[in-house]
Amino acid sequence: MIGGVTAVAANGPAVNVSSVNVTPTDPTVGETVTVEVTISNQEGSNSIVDVSSIMLRTTSEHYERVEDVGAIAPGGSLTIPITTSFDSAGEKNLLAHVSAASQSNGSRTSHLRAYYRPITIDVEAPEIDAGIAASTNNSGETTVTLTNYGNVELTDAEIRTAVDGTQRDQRSTFDITPNESESVTFDTTNYDSDAVTLTGAYTARGERHEVTRTVDLNRQVQGEIRLTSVEVTERGTAISVDGEAANIGGTDVDSVLVRIPDSETVSPASGAGEFFVGSVDASEFATFELSSSVSNGTDTLPIELTYLVDNERITTTQTIDLSTASPVSPESSQDRPAATAGGDGSAGSSGLPLIPLIVGLLVVVGGSGLLYRLWNRE
Repeated sequence: MIGGVTAVAANGPAVNVSSVNVTPTDPTVGETVTVEVTISNQEGSNSIVDVSSIMLRTTSEHYERVEDVGAIAPGGSLTIPITTSFDSAGEKNLLAHVSAASQSNGSRTSHLRAYYRPITIDVEAPEIDAGIAASTNNSGETTVTLTNYGNVELTDAEIRTAVDGTQRDQRSTFDITPNESESVTFDTTNYDSDAVTLTGAYTARGERHEVTRTVDLNRQVQGEIRLTSVEVTERGTAISVDGEAANIGGTDVDSVLVRIPDSETVSPASGAGEFFVGSVDASEFATFELSSSVSNGTDTLPIELTYLVDNERITTTQTIDLSTASPVSPESSQDRPAATAGGDGSAGSSGLPLIPLIVGLLVVVGGSGLLYRLWNRE
């Protein structure tokens, strides 16, 4: 923090300590601080100003001093950097003390005058604090980020990965200023475990430090189509396949096509040899139906699966065991002849229907009884 107006000695040259800039604005104990002091000779001045020295000081202590700064013509200015550091934390109230004199006939006058500008610098106690984190994408790349949470710059920074105590990789980063981060990316697709130990190493205030953290990569499994709940029905050499195309992965799958490829032993049925399923979300399924003809003695039926996952086309083949097929007779139950009565419950030789015979007998018996009653009444 910088404030106040330059105090100019009475009847002195038109000298002004026009600005003071401090870098960094919030230094820490022991950190190098640069104070840029700008001195100007105001427009309309009738002489050149010769700057003898610039000091950073308090009322009782001198920090830094620069001698024989230079001369400033009327309307000109001069900026001088001065570096210093502080041994303790707290608010430092300083003065930019400029000693200058006007020149007469090319030579310095005998009277130096002092010009001041107050400076307030807040010096912080050093805090060394860093954190490390990671994120993994669907391609198996893990980005590790080292963040500087303290107020001290981190230099010579590097990030290491390890699995089960064995280092797998290492990357260097740029220096990290306070409240900033640096990231590096590792290919973790071939790591033996999802539990990975991350280590960020860096130098702060001349000493080496490390921050370590074990993370779970949470690698997302790509979508994958697998045929499940498959039922095979056999009608002679004709085979029907009904089932589910299940996505057993963790990402959505698009453009799923299920088909029976043509071969010497397998011929897909016309119009029923392939089935377009479409999209299948992660952990979901869709049903399909296929038909084909197979040669006698064929034990297996190949089914080809084609789909898109993460913009990549995948083609696989899953084989179905035909020994589990459920045979179906070519004749339906409606075409079988009705059973006829016989002595042993099977079809008789007369071929006469059983129910009409019974009804006829009842009619005959009933008629005979009626004639008997009529005869006795006479």
